[in-house]
Amino acid sequence: MNSISKNSAITFSSQILIFALGLITSIILARTLGPTGKGIYALIILIPAVMLNLGSLGIEAANVYFIGSKQYEPKDVVSNSLLSSILLSLFLILLFLGISYLSAFKTYLNSSQINIFYLWLVVLTIPFSLFSGFLRSIFLGKEEIVTFNKINIFQTIIQLVLIVIFLMILKQGVSGAVNALILTVIFVFVFIIFLIKKITKIKLSFNGKLFKDSIGYGVKAYFGNLAQFLNYRLDMFLVALFLTPAAVGYYSIAVGITEKLWMLPGAIATVLFPRISSLQDKDANNLTPRVTRHAFFIIFVLSLILAILTKPIIKILFGIAFLPSVAPLLILLPGIVALGGAKTLTADMAGRGKPQFGAYSAFISLAVNIPLNLWLIPKWGIAGAAFASTVAYIVATIVVFIAFVKISQKSWSEILIIKKTDFQDYKNILFRIKKRISK
Repeated sequence: MNSISKNSAITFSSQILIFALGLITSIILARTLGPTGKGIYALIILIPAVMLNLGSLGIEAANVYFIGSKQYEPKDVVSNSLLSSILLSLFLILLFLGISYLSAFKTYLNSSQINIFYLWLVVLTIPFSLFSGFLRSIFLGKEEIVTFNKINIFQTIIQLVLIVIFLMILKQGVSGAVNALILTVIFVFVFIIFLIKKITKIKLSFNGKLFKDSIGYGVKAYFGNLAQFLNYRLDMFLVALFLTPAAVGYYSIAVGITEKLWMLPGAIATVLFPRISSLQDKDANNLTPRVTRHAFFIIFVLSLILAILTKPIIKILFGIAFLPSVAPLLILLPGIVALGGAKTLTADMAGRGKPQFGAYSAFISLAVNIPLNLWLIPKWGIAGAAFASTVAYIVATIVVFIAFVKISQKSWSEILIIKKTDFQDYKNILFRIKKRISK
């Protein structure tokens, strides 16, 4: 538990910094672009993000698993990742080329006020993003948490600096935001290459057995990750379809703020995945419920604070123009809390070599999410999208809990309810922080 809490603390601390810098970036985007411009930019970056999730084939998760369990050497994983990213990127770009000729897609872009040229610029960065993601997962598999977080911090700093240059100094609007994103992807790619070369050489070779095993493991997680991503972002597409770019802008602020509550469970899940890969089931059965209780407790407390302060936060940071974001934000909170706590359980099962349970929950959740969005967005607007997401997240959480309880033979209360003895963990963390400060 000590190493888990230490690595989680490192990751969470890094995410706090990332959150602060990302918040400044989001504020600049919102105040310089306005609701409509913010909505257009959100859709421009969302379409390539869907493509990346579509084309990853779960290789990132497989890299973490095989490096963490020491089944393959980093040099083989790096080489296969390079070849895979080249082939997958080529497929994705050709796929987008075909889709770009469809009249329905052109109509969607026109109604959403999206310039196809800007969209193509972002799509062409997919090879860099895909390979960067594959390599980043290697550091996570090796439990080099500091290096993993350095990459994330570097990315956030570069993006903020470029956003300031292109939007505040050069005043280029949406085009400037797109330029900043493209340069960020390239700078991060170069930085990761520099770091990975300290571990192993990068060669264009192919390990057939590793590729087969990576696809075999990755596909189990892939469809679930893709479905979960669509759970997170499909509502944005549907808001754009039924409403206006400004509505997308309001909704993107609500989603962006609430999802920051996932920082802590996300940090725990990040370090738990490779650790579970190296543990016996008995040890995992004792560790995961304990950290999940903490994740649920903390995210619940933070959500209450956010609910109280939502209106002044949005008014002060983003401006009066974004006050329509308040209602969907509050509606999203119950689902965010539920799914946030479940993230540690999904990471545990992936670490045991059973990522399919996360996939099951994601598909069931998506099956709930899509019809609810189609029904509620025309009736309730962005509040309907938020309600559909909350219901879908809660359904996903229930499915994950049922699977984990069956696997671990632990009771629901052991996973959900914070215990009196758990507070000793907070005392220990505070003691170590105090001790380190006093040195």
